[in-house]
Amino acid sequence: MFDRRGHNRPPFRPRIPGTDLHSPDVPTAIIYRPAQNPMQSGSRPRHWILEFEPAASAEIESLMGWTTMRDPYQPIRLSFPDVESAIEYAERNDWDYIVRGDEGSSARKRAVPLFRRNTRLDDPAKTDHAGPEEADPVILASIESFPASDPPAWTGTALAGR
Repeated sequence: MFDRRGHNRPPFRPRIPGTDLHSPDVPTAIIYRPAQNPMQSGSRPRHWILEFEPAASAEIESLMGWTTMRDPYQPIRLSFPDVESAIEYAERNDWDYIVRGDEGSSARKRAVPLFRRNTRLDDPAKTDHAGPEEADPVILASIESFPASDPPAWTGTALAGR
């Protein structure tokens, strides 16, 4: 039997949705998985949606200012449990279709920190150099000037009365 799956070009006119009539004016169907609702937490919806591309742009009605559509395919929105059944339905009705990729299906990518340290600075067991530790001159200067009333030795100032 002839397998039409994958070539996406039926040799005859597509059917008008909801009828057995054939017409060249049926727009391309778009199959996609909807995004997660930003107002709710949880996983993304697992179903797939089949909609048609807009055949005409929206117009502003002159009397009331309402937005009108002359596209009969705009309100059609079909839901399917998986992408294979949506493709099968589109091919059964001889529709041209486009499957939008499922970008959010892979695991969430985490950002790599720019400055990542492999060792902690305060852990002496994980330091790269082995040997006696050198004393920090700022800490030594603050130890020398222990009384809080005296200025630290490293500032270079001295009390006038002493």
